[in-house]
Amino acid sequence: RWRRIHDPAHREAMGEPAAISLDTLTEQQQEALASARLIAKEAGWKLDEFSEWTLLRFLLKHRWKLSAAEKQIRSTAAWRAEVGADAIRASIAAGLQPRDWPAMDRICPHVLLAFTNLPTDDGDRLTYVDANDVFEVDAFLNCATAAEIFVINLYVLEHASYHNDRRSAATGRLCRWSTHFDARGIGMRHISVRVAWKFRPCLPLADNFYPSLFGFMLTVNAAKAMAVFWSLVSPFVGENAKQVAILDTESSPGALLSRAPASSVPTCYGGSLLRLPVDEVSRLPAPPERFDYGAAYPNELGRWLASGLPAAALPDPARGGGDEVGETGISR
Repeated sequence: RWRRIHDPAHREAMGEPAAISLDTLTEQQQEALASARLIAKEAGWKLDEFSEWTLLRFLLKHRWKLSAAEKQIRSTAAWRAEVGADAIRASIAAGLQPRDWPAMDRICPHVLLAFTNLPTDDGDRLTYVDANDVFEVDAFLNCATAAEIFVINLYVLEHASYHNDRRSAATGRLCRWSTHFDARGIGMRHISVRVAWKFRPCLPLADNFYPSLFGFMLTVNAAKAMAVFWSLVSPFVGENAKQVAILDTESSPGALLSRAPASSVPTCYGGSLLRLPVDEVSRLPAPPERFDYGAAYPNELGRWLASGLPAAALPDPARGGGDEVGETGISR
C-alpha cells in the first residue's frame, strides 16, 4: 500500500503529477497561471518572487479549472489577511528560523522537529519528527494555549510553503513537503481527545489554504494507538489524509528508502546520512552549542543528531545564556 499510494503513476491518476515544471506547461495552463496571479493580486494577496509556485498548487488541486481555483484563491487571500500569513511569510523570507517562532521554546521540549532541505526521490523536502520519551499529554497541553498552537501551525505551514516554493524556483519543478514521523514509544496513554481537540482548528488549514503542499507523510514504528489517534483526526484533515501511511514496527525498517535516497536518510533509519549537513543545523529548535540534543531527546532522532553535532557548551551570558537555560539547554 505504501508504494502504491506514493507511486508517481498513482499520483498522476489522481490528477496531481509527481513532477511538474513551469517549462512544461501548455499555453492554456500558462494563461490560467497568469489569470490566477491577477486574481490573487486583486484579492489583496501580497505575492513575492516565488508565489507563482503557490498559485500553481491551487490550479493543480482543481485540475486546472480556473473558476474552481479562483474561489479558493480569493478565500485564501481573505484568510491570509485576517491571520497575518503574508507577514509571517515575509519574516521567513527575511531569514526567521524555527527556533525563533512564537512559543517554540515551550513546544520543542515535547517533540523533536528537524526541518530540512534533504530531498526525496521526487525532490520533495523532508522533515523528521520524533516524540519518543519526551511527549506526555498533560505537559504538552499545558505548554501552550490553543491560540499559541494555532499560531505555531501557521509558522510551520508558511515555513514549508515558502521554502517549497523557493526550492521549486531553484530546481524548476514543483517541490512538496514530506514528513517522516518515528512513532516508537507512542502508546494508548498518549492518545487523548483533548490533544485532538486542541489541534482541531489547525487540522483543515492545509487542505483549505495550502493545497498541494504535502508529498507523503510516513509514520513508522507505529503501535495500534496511532491508528486510533488517526481515526480521531483524519476526518478533519481533508484531501491530505490520502498522503498518510502508518506502518507498524515490522514494516518500518528501510521504508523511507523506497521514497528517498540513502544520502537523505539518517543512519538510524537505514540510510547513509551520518550527520545533519551544516546548512541544515540552523533549522533545529535550538543552537547545538547551547543545547544537548542527546539529553533533551533520548530517542532515535535525538541520539542521531547528537552524534553528529558539536557538544553543548555551558550557557554564555554574552550570547543571552543564563538562568533561563536548564541542564539540557531547553529554555524554561
